Amino acid sequence: MLSDPRLQQALVALAQPIAEFRAIIDDAISQADAFITAQHASAPQRAEHAAVSLGHFADGRIDAAGFAARFPPVAAASPSAIAALEQALRVFRDVRERGDDIFVVDVPPGRRLGVELDHALATIGSVFGAVVLAEVVRGGRYTPEHARLLQSREFRSWNKTERRFAPPLVVLVNGADLQSGAIMDFVDGREKIVLVVCGASPPAPLARCITPGTFVLQTVDGSGLDRMAAFNGPAVAAIVPTGAAVFMHDPLGGKDPWQRMTINFIPVTPKKSIGGQSIWQMSEDLQVIAELAATPFSIPALGNGSAAPAAGAADAAEKIAAWLVGQAGLQDGAA
Repeated sequence: MLSDPRLQQALVALAQPIAEFRAIIDDAISQADAFITAQHASAPQRAEHAAVSLGHFADGRIDAAGFAARFPPVAAASPSAIAALEQALRVFRDVRERGDDIFVVDVPPGRRLGVELDHALATIGSVFGAVVLAEVVRGGRYTPEHARLLQSREFRSWNKTERRFAPPLVVLVNGADLQSGAIMDFVDGREKIVLVVCGASPPAPLARCITPGTFVLQTVDGSGLDRMAAFNGPAVAAIVPTGAAVFMHDPLGGKDPWQRMTINFIPVTPKKSIGGQSIWQMSEDLQVIAELAATPFSIPALGNGSAAPAAGAADAAEKIAAWLVGQAGLQDGAA
């Protein structure tokens, strides 16, 4: 599954949020290294640093060595605090050295999707704990109780700020193991999850993920992933097999559901269950996206046909235009 080209496609689309998370780690490493270096600096090194900081104006006017002794660049930290900071550095470096692997979750067949997501984000959560620990040490407030910040932290314990900086995940999962309820626990802040679906899949696995403020996308070729990655809020996407529903729910589209929904394809309901989803459940999911996209008004039919609701904004515009042309007697090239 890890050789699936759609995996790389998803990682490329998520390059910006991935870069933002990596910037957090790089900045934390830089600050922690500088603090530790300053702690071990000799008196001459501190004097040299002070002279550079004071600039040429201080030459011959201020004793750099005396200034460094009186105003050290960082407060002295206890050995236990330094040891804790070095542990935090190991967390940062371990995550950085894992490269793209830290953003990829490979769900083994038969395993629960929610459990795998929980584990992946708990591991990443230790980064946020390490950031807090580093700030505590550099601020001179470290106590032994702060060591617990380096433990794995489940997503449900993350605060608002941490959820805003949550890194994206690309999840490889069998369609039979794809349960939308398992995803919703992690839809918050700016978390972005792209599911790369393998094998037979329910036709609309993300239908129940649609809420007014959540960007939801089902695509067969990766179209729309760029918009999903740029959305400033929680987003879920699935690269589904051909034959599944293709749609986009963009919260920026408007205040009403039909304005936010764009449907490119709705299949017929499968004739047999897939994974744990029954025919009835899959039919309900397809009906959900169809009803969310339906306009609140009916489009008159040409001739004597009965009016019917449009399937969405684009469909409404097309049908209204056709009706107006018909009413004006301009169809078939008439002047």
